[in-house]
Amino acid sequence: MNDLFSDFPAISKAEWLEKIKKDLKGKSPSEFDWQVADGQAVSAFPHLDDMDGELPHPISEGKNDWQICEGFQVGDSKKANKMALTALAGGADALRFNCTEVPDFEVLMEGIELTIISLHLRAKKMAEPLDLLRNFVEYAGENAAGIGGTFCWQGKSAVEMLEFADKLLPKFKVLPVHGSAFYENDEKTAGELRKMAAAANDWFAKLTEKGVIAEHIAKQVFFTCFIGKNYFLQIAKLRAIRKFWLKLQQKWGVESPQPAFIFAQFPISDQSPDANTNLIQATTQAMSAVIGGVDVLTVLPNEKTSDEAKPSDFSRRMARNVQHILKMESHFDWVADPAAGSYFIENLTEKLLAGMRDEG
Repeated sequence: MNDLFSDFPAISKAEWLEKIKKDLKGKSPSEFDWQVADGQAVSAFPHLDDMDGELPHPISEGKNDWQICEGFQVGDSKKANKMALTALAGGADALRFNCTEVPDFEVLMEGIELTIISLHLRAKKMAEPLDLLRNFVEYAGENAAGIGGTFCWQGKSAVEMLEFADKLLPKFKVLPVHGSAFYENDEKTAGELRKMAAAANDWFAKLTEKGVIAEHIAKQVFFTCFIGKNYFLQIAKLRAIRKFWLKLQQKWGVESPQPAFIFAQFPISDQSPDANTNLIQATTQAMSAVIGGVDVLTVLPNEKTSDEAKPSDFSRRMARNVQHILKMESHFDWVADPAAGSYFIENLTEKLLAGMRDEG
């Protein structure tokens, strides 16, 4: 195949900006720079010269698939089970249960085939979060080794948690980087990423000091992340996390770096009082998440406007269908790293990544 680019003369960024300035009748192109997170500016006129003349490469290879997840607060185990079964029948292939105490797993998991979906457990304000996993493994029995998912918790028993998961839940990731806890709003994205970088680095620093090998740590770390409303910024944020994670593993001597595993959801604080506005907004937020490369995504029902709000079955169905449209009709899962090569997004990704490197 002929190189089509050889038929056209190369144009430097300086020449391009000069032409733009002429078209703007003397105005400086910098007046159109986009002011993004923490005062950082991104040029509205990106160019290959911004990449040092090198075409960027996709962060990942293969398909850009992700899992459709629905989350539930577990107070009444029977009620949570009923809602989970409805979600699975409606096309979800991942479930997240937020627990403030150890539930009755016999009731909570009745009728759920855990080996064909992923399960995500969160121990919220539990004094002994490992008790949640112990009880789950007791319920799952010999099937536990085949169940994949994540466990989100806080505490000081990381080594014990790792040993338990290695032995009984080998497909579970149990070292969370609580990115969702650092989210404030889109304007604070750079600070959010710095905190995530520091938290990820801390897992290596603290656990290698206790004799855990870096390779082992890398396989167990996962990121939770809130998806804000700024479309391009959120794409770049997720790509920055994925790039940073590969660099951090190299720093700690991981011979076979693991791709970042990102569990993403929407912040309730960004929801509008108007349900229709939320449904439209959910579509662009989900697109940001998928293009950025999440592994598991929960879209909030458009009626979930506060912690106390109880969404209807219909609004939950609509939330799942947002992802079904992106996957089954728009085929967003077919292209590896679809944002790769966009000078604007690549430039924004690198700006955000620079701040993360300082922490890692």
